[in-house]
Amino acid sequence: MFSLFYDIIVSPLELCVEFIFELMFRLFGHAEKNQGLAVIGVSLAISVMTFPLYYRADQVQQKERDIQKKLAAGIKRIKETFKGDERFMILQAFYRENKYSPLSALNGSISLILEIPFFIAAYHFLSHLEVLQNASFGFIENLGAPDALITTKFFTINILPILMTTINCISSAIYLKGFPLKSKIQVYGMALIFLVLLYNSPSGLVIYWTCNNIFSLAKNIFYKIKNPKKILSRVFLIFGLLIPLLLIFSGIVNSKKKYAVLFIFMILMILPTVIEKVKKLKFNFNITPPPYIFK
Repeated sequence: MFSLFYDIIVSPLELCVEFIFELMFRLFGHAEKNQGLAVIGVSLAISVMTFPLYYRADQVQQKERDIQKKLAAGIKRIKETFKGDERFMILQAFYRENKYSPLSALNGSISLILEIPFFIAAYHFLSHLEVLQNASFGFIENLGAPDALITTKFFTINILPILMTTINCISSAIYLKGFPLKSKIQVYGMALIFLVLLYNSPSGLVIYWTCNNIFSLAKNIFYKIKNPKKILSRVFLIFGLLIPLLLIFSGIVNSKKKYAVLFIFMILMILPTVIEKVKKLKFNFNITPPPYIFK
């Protein structure tokens, strides 16, 4: 079963991660410490590509929470009044009356379910990536091994997984404001699971997932502000204009292929603002007819 899941879903995602990494690695080919930059680039690219998917998942989850909130009082009253098989039968009738299935509760976990194949794909690819072995990045001496940034005579502490979990918890606290305790336990529990799974993982993989959490934090802050679509389009516009210019002037971009990739990136980033401006244009096609001689 897992083999089928891997072949159908995870394997194509892993190929996608590999392609983006190769693209980023070549793009930063003349930059110092380009392996770490390529990992960050992959994380950013995957986060941007999957943003519409997670945005739709958040909408589905919010709809499910609204339904559960609406039915909560009736369910509580039934559970307090009835017991055993009678409670079960009346609950089923209550669900049918409100056109609700208890299986729909899985919709509340759709974001967590979506994370699993992306995590497995990134874990399998980055954990076995030879180019990360003995590659340094910033304070990290080896991207192919745990960071071990704090080393004593008796033990070592990996800081990156702790930083990753801290960012994840801050992001979750913003997102889960006003949510029921059940949802909070689920999300914080997943954060702890990721901490355990990634604590002794290669630091390149942890950097990837930390950048994902930073993007998630930015996304959750973005949800709390007014007119988020307009602000997002402005952010894309700034990225679309500044990043190509910075890369060109830095000397990293020095071939026609790289210029073409940057041009496509710039067009995609500017496009939301262009569409917004076009929608606001009001074309006046009213033509004043000539005066009639005879009425």
